[in-house]
Amino acid sequence: MSRRVHIQRLAPSWALALVLGCLELPAPSQPIAFSHKLHLTIELNGQLLRCLDCHVGAEQKEHASFPPLKECLRCHMRPQMGDRAEPTNEEQLVRTLAAREGEFRWVQVTRNPGHVTAPHRAHVGLAKMECQTCHGDVSEWSEPPRVPNADLLSMSKCLECHRERAAPTECAACHR
Repeated sequence: MSRRVHIQRLAPSWALALVLGCLELPAPSQPIAFSHKLHLTIELNGQLLRCLDCHVGAEQKEHASFPPLKECLRCHMRPQMGDRAEPTNEEQLVRTLAAREGEFRWVQVTRNPGHVTAPHRAHVGLAKMECQTCHGDVSEWSEPPRVPNADLLSMSKCLECHRERAAPTECAACHR
């Protein structure tokens, strides 16, 4: 087969890939419109909520994961939710799901490729890094992110941080 025929056969596939690559796909549908911005302004026992108040145990695990419904219920089943007389739609969804003994089905938006390991246990637990170092300023997220922030979760950013902290930079330290 000549090179010209080969290119002509592949051209439609390339064109389709180019068009699909330029489309902005809708954000994955989450079970509730969760706002980190709102939650990180709330006080619990006289202190502003922190990531680890909801993502319990993240400093000891490989992955932080989504909080189970029981973590939400620590606050959202309290009779007095701030100054509001009625729960918001989102709070009502939490309570309804709890009454059915259900669980949220969150859609994960960010993840490392399968060959990369970046355990929370090492970064948050041992190195005492702030969550914002890798995840950015989540206190500005009024809704879940639509797509992963590739600028934050890039190999160059990881290596830059590892060098600044004298952490391992050998491939095998992070790559399986």
